Amino acid sequence: MLCPAEVQLAQLDRLLALAGMPNLQFGIIPFGVYLPTAPQNGFILFDDLAVVETFIGETMHHGDEAGAYAHAMDRLNAEAVFDEPARQLIIRAIESLRGV
Repeated sequence: MLCPAEVQLAQLDRLLALAGMPNLQFGIIPFGVYLPTAPQNGFILFDDLAVVETFIGETMHHGDEAGAYAHAMDRLNAEAVFDEPARQLIIRAIESLRGV
């Protein structure tokens, strides 16, 4: 784990709250899923803008470059679970951390 169990539990609780929001698409890629695309950096998409987070800062990409990130997101979404299956993954992670 990258942080203490108490911190992880708090983060999972926040994700559980977000997973139920009607205006948010929330997906989780389960452990063990083969990924056809493995992003090397985190990124955020805003319409025709991709903001890529690196260790030294952020870079912004427009047009075709942003399109490449949108394509990567589509491929990742294809491997994710959403709605109740995503909530169940979070609940199982919480139970595992609590030793239930």
